[in-house]
Amino acid sequence: MMINNSSKVGVGLLLALLLMTGCTDRISIAESEMQKIRSQGPQAIEPPPEPLHIEDFAYAAQSEPSPFVAKSLRERQQVREQAPSVKPDENRTKEPLESYELTELTYRGKVTAPNGQEFGLVQTPDGMVHDVQKNNYLGKNHGRIAEITATQINLIEIVKDVDEQYVEKTTPLVSPN
Repeated sequence: MMINNSSKVGVGLLLALLLMTGCTDRISIAESEMQKIRSQGPQAIEPPPEPLHIEDFAYAAQSEPSPFVAKSLRERQQVREQAPSVKPDENRTKEPLESYELTELTYRGKVTAPNGQEFGLVQTPDGMVHDVQKNNYLGKNHGRIAEITATQINLIEIVKDVDEQYVEKTTPLVSPN
């Protein structure tokens, strides 16, 4: 069975007419509904419902921890509040070895004077060796010498933590030997 082109066109036209009649029925239904609504005229609008009266709430948990702050942050804040405030003394006269980073300095050893006083020997990048003692300062982080041993100098530096607060940090300057 062979269908020629004129038959195909006829079938296409028939389908198009059927589809259009479905559209015209919907359009005519919508138009008739709109006409009914227009003919009814304005209708009364119901008043809105009366709002419910809600009593005022008195928040009485001011002394309780905030639910919006993590427990670990609250604990860290409590520790910080209880700890003594640490700040570098910006008015103190800087010592010569404070102009170097600790990584630029080399600890060369310990010397004990005849009177028992201990000195550490620190070499700068230019080859100069300086003698230091307990409570002298080294490095750019306000590092105060707390202890001098045969193999290292232990410093207490004042640095900023992640919260931009000053804290004390123990840092060694170790002999390369």
